Amino acid sequence: MTSQKYTILYGRLSQDDGKTVESNSVTNQRLLLERYALDNGFENVLFLADDGYTGTNFERPSWKQIEEMIKRGEVETLIVKDLSRLGREYLQVGYYLELFFPNMGVRFIAVNDGVDSLVEGSNDFSPIRNWANELHAKDSSKKVRAVKKLQAERGERLGGRPPYGYKKANRESKKLVPDDEAAAVVQKIFSLCASGKGPNQIARILREEKVLTPSNYYYRNHEKSHAKLDLTRPYAWSSSTVTGILDNKAYLGHTVGLRTTTISYKNKTTVHRPESECAVVENTHPALIRKEQWDIVQEVRTHKKRTPKHMDEPNLFSGLAYCADCKRSMVLHRASSMKKSDYNFKCYTYGKRGRSECTPHHIREEELYAVVLDDLRRGTHFARQKERQFAEYINRKNTAQLRQEINTLQKELDTMRRRRNELTALFKRLYEDNVLGRVTNEQFRLLSADYNAEQRELDKAIPQKEERLEKLKASAANVEAFIEKAKRYRTIDELTPQIVRLFISRIEVGERAVKHSRHSAQKIRIVYRDIGEWDHDESAAETNRQQPQLTADAAQPVLLPA
Repeated sequence: MTSQKYTILYGRLSQDDGKTVESNSVTNQRLLLERYALDNGFENVLFLADDGYTGTNFERPSWKQIEEMIKRGEVETLIVKDLSRLGREYLQVGYYLELFFPNMGVRFIAVNDGVDSLVEGSNDFSPIRNWANELHAKDSSKKVRAVKKLQAERGERLGGRPPYGYKKANRESKKLVPDDEAAAVVQKIFSLCASGKGPNQIARILREEKVLTPSNYYYRNHEKSHAKLDLTRPYAWSSSTVTGILDNKAYLGHTVGLRTTTISYKNKTTVHRPESECAVVENTHPALIRKEQWDIVQEVRTHKKRTPKHMDEPNLFSGLAYCADCKRSMVLHRASSMKKSDYNFKCYTYGKRGRSECTPHHIREEELYAVVLDDLRRGTHFARQKERQFAEYINRKNTAQLRQEINTLQKELDTMRRRRNELTALFKRLYEDNVLGRVTNEQFRLLSADYNAEQRELDKAIPQKEERLEKLKASAANVEAFIEKAKRYRTIDELTPQIVRLFISRIEVGERAVKHSRHSAQKIRIVYRDIGEWDHDESAAETNRQQPQLTADAAQPVLLPA
């Protein structure tokens, strides 16, 4: 004896439906459907619903259950309030109405639309209704996106937990205030990174110190679970968690909205927007990290490489030291068989292509360290002791240099932008040629991969160049900023990644006065943040003319002697 088949009453409510139409609530749908089933003599009734699911997506728990029941032959009739409750995707709803239900022998009824598959002609207008329902879904999606965009541009948070290190000012407010305990951890993470520690190292330190992970910390304070919450491993910090904190501009006091979106109103797969398309509103809440430290951390991360075991100290000058002639980077050579005093830098071009392209520009690491430390101490001393004379000299000195650097950078940007436009046009022509059969699929695949790779590199490099250009235009020898930093760091006994990147933007290593000799003088050009480069002899002479009492330690040239 076979069991009686079900009459399924199905309800669906999306978040948008719930906000706009009270009659669409799941409760109201159930009451209507149960009354209809009772009045029309349907038996073995089962109500199933999906609450909070969009009509353009059929990956809904209850709907998938109904599909499986239909395939097993357990359903005789399916009843919904109207066609939009079944779904708002024109093609998919049409498939169910025209193929799936008839093939499976399932009677379908949409009460308010007067649709009954047993009544001939009742489905004639269903395609039009389905099309209208899909338009409604598309329109609703556009409205929701527009509202979220407006909120993001106003600096409003769009929900979710506050970033680790912050808490809500009160239960009802969206305003963020520092959470002192977690804020201290965030500041420690940035400080460790600025000192040269990578995400893996920082995560290990936090695990050893038994610092609760953000999700466990939130659970401890609010008793609210989280998708990635693991109560069995409360201190299991990972490098990705640390990286997420180091990347989050919320710690600068900014609100970053529209970081993610969906592929379309039909496909709800989450994708990350490019940074240029995000909405950044500055100074919406108290900052935990100073902009100065943020910039240092980003530079440290950009140039930091995994340190081999025999290299117990990070390369302080990574991303800063360059050959004065070919302008390529200086490469640090260390080995377990070498004495620390023999660690040295050599020109990248020379190492790769030999003497035909460039010369070694050899300099021992400890020699470069000593020159930079000495020059930095002299410069900061001069800035503290003779503020007015220092400012006047730097402003005159750097005007021409700054203008030249801005012009050079602007030309590079123009070239990169032109190339990006060229790639867009090339890709379009390539696509057209592929469609017309002029280019094979394999050729299209290979060429498009190359074009896309180059375009990705440009998309990454152009914003960096633009940011650098804006900084140059805005700074124009910001002597006051340099003097303020010099006062904060009155005693510099050693170089750290944080101090080096706080003060210095570039170091150029010249060749020895006598080529290939390791015993002749060598010029080292140091370019400082905010002020550019400065010449000890020139500045000392100028200051001595104004005030003969200049301290002797500010008047030596930056030359590496024999």
